[in-house]
Amino acid sequence: MKVRHIAILILLINLLKAQVAAPQLRCLAVGASGDVTLTWIPTNDPGGLFFSYEIYHSITAMGTYSNIGSMGSIGNASFTHTTTLANTQSQYYYVRTKFGPGGSNISSSSDTLRSIFLNLNNPGDGVAHLSYNQLHQPPLASTSVSFSVQREYPTATWVNLLNTGNLSYNDSITICTPQTYNYQVVIGDGSGCTSVSNVPGGIFQDKNGPTRSLVDSVSVMPNGQTIIGYQPSVSNDTWGYNIYQVIPPSSSNTLMDIVQGQFNILYTFTSTAALNGSVEFLTAPIDSCGNPGLLNFPHKTIFLDHTYDKCNYQTQLSWTAYSGWSSVSEYRVYYSVNGGAFQFLGSTNNTFYTHTGVDPAKNITYFVRAINANKTVTSSSNRVNFFSYQTVAPDFIYISSVSVTSDETIHIKFIVDAIKMGSGFDLYRSEDGSSYKKIGFINFTGGANYNFNDIDLNTRERSYYYKALAKDSCGNDRTQSAIVKSVWLQVADVKQSMFEKRLTWNNYTAFGGGLGGYSVYRIVNDVIPAQPTGYTNGPVNEYIDNVEDAASEGSKVEYMVIAVEALGNPNNIAETANSNRATTYVEADVFIPTAFAPKGVNKVWRPVTHFVDKNDYNLKIFNRWGNLLFNTNDDTVGWDGNGSPNDTYVYLITYKNSRGEYVELKGTFTLL
Repeated sequence: MKVRHIAILILLINLLKAQVAAPQLRCLAVGASGDVTLTWIPTNDPGGLFFSYEIYHSITAMGTYSNIGSMGSIGNASFTHTTTLANTQSQYYYVRTKFGPGGSNISSSSDTLRSIFLNLNNPGDGVAHLSYNQLHQPPLASTSVSFSVQREYPTATWVNLLNTGNLSYNDSITICTPQTYNYQVVIGDGSGCTSVSNVPGGIFQDKNGPTRSLVDSVSVMPNGQTIIGYQPSVSNDTWGYNIYQVIPPSSSNTLMDIVQGQFNILYTFTSTAALNGSVEFLTAPIDSCGNPGLLNFPHKTIFLDHTYDKCNYQTQLSWTAYSGWSSVSEYRVYYSVNGGAFQFLGSTNNTFYTHTGVDPAKNITYFVRAINANKTVTSSSNRVNFFSYQTVAPDFIYISSVSVTSDETIHIKFIVDAIKMGSGFDLYRSEDGSSYKKIGFINFTGGANYNFNDIDLNTRERSYYYKALAKDSCGNDRTQSAIVKSVWLQVADVKQSMFEKRLTWNNYTAFGGGLGGYSVYRIVNDVIPAQPTGYTNGPVNEYIDNVEDAASEGSKVEYMVIAVEALGNPNNIAETANSNRATTYVEADVFIPTAFAPKGVNKVWRPVTHFVDKNDYNLKIFNRWGNLLFNTNDDTVGWDGNGSPNDTYVYLITYKNSRGEYVELKGTFTLL
């Protein structure tokens, strides 16, 4: 074989091995008449083998594809298929490359693309229902992820409605009168070309109201008006909102007002009907054509009521349940005193609450706040106001005197406000001034002055504290007196002085007119003298007494002090308060004469006694034969001899000393 023939053979073999790829079909754009323009990225042909581009078409994805055209230049990047079919349905296309001598070879096919067919459904509901398809499934990597949905209105004015990756869109019409709307869908490619759908059109007008606007809550304001809060409708053509009240008993929806503005989402119902019961509301958005949206779910205010128990100082609150949310997580109860800041009382899942310990004689206000399930929205009830009246009770109670009347008894006197009637008065006693015990109850009689004897005491050993508490007609504790302490007197010997005694006592501080001083009484043989033994002025609570001049009066010596009120008591009284009796002991002594002369100076024979109990004194005189000649129980009476002869006589004396001990003395004396 010649060399030239071998070269030709090698060239033919290389040509058979060379391949030219198909172009990269990227976009299909549907024209106004339904024609379709294909756009691709040209192929590479480094070996110069390109012959032509062949364009294939079918009306179905799996149908028979036919060659609809050829492009003989490798640089060509588009082809227009003049057909009206793309206005009625999607069209399918792919491109191949012919190469080699006479185009004897053909490449594999490009990606098959489907023209975008935009379907417009107009059911007459005021909404343009759009649906369309992808160019390729799955989408080409170079294709944009979102479609541009466009609308033409008015004529020649195209507006991009939105960019979306979805294959459908519902366009709500906002024009009130019938108008023609055209639509198309556009999607770009990374190569720079654009795929465009057909352009369907139709006559539309706004027939639908905006999307539903949900009520957040209804609340009663402090002045009794109701504020309604609701969410804005998301429809752009929302013009405002219809506000309805649900009127019982037929539950008819009555239009109360129209609120203008999509984002005007608060409305104040100026009626104070919520002060007398629950009021129920709902709203509906409206568009500029007057089309109403769907009604939302009705919401009903909380109506709060109360009952006040003036005897137990408690309020029973009850209210209607909040209606409108899926559920209420809790109700919170608040109250205010005399117009002050509201205080949180507590929370409950019930529709009732008992408030104990209500401040008496105050202006009280309550309200209840409901909290929704996720605790993001609240609703407040109406407010209830009242004055927490108390039952009548005396405004004051004054212990005018606490006076010791015996070793076991203290007498208490007190004065009360008789104008305001209560049920009575509790009296309390304490031994230490801190721990008190109730000792009695005195019924209110309508008068101002009351007395009470406290018995079974030991007044010689301690003081006692007293207080009185007035009760109202419900039996509640109301007005308390000042605390009064009884006077406790103690007596002690003065060192190195046989007859002096030191008296000390606690001061009495309860007189309304102040303390004038103390009267000191020395009591001998239980006889209280008409006049005091001595005085102290003001708060002086110590006294020294000399008992020598009382030696002949008897053996029993006691003391008592009486607190004396100064002038100026606001109740125009002046009281006293007695202390206990304090006993002192002085050793008894009896001087017995050894002789007497009835005809001389000493005409009567009589023992001289010192601090002898005169109630238990006895003197007997006997002659030497044991005959009783004289007998007396009076230590001031003596024996005058009674004509008896001069002789020796026997005496027998018995007495009780100051300590209560019996003493017997025997002996003789001489009658001269």
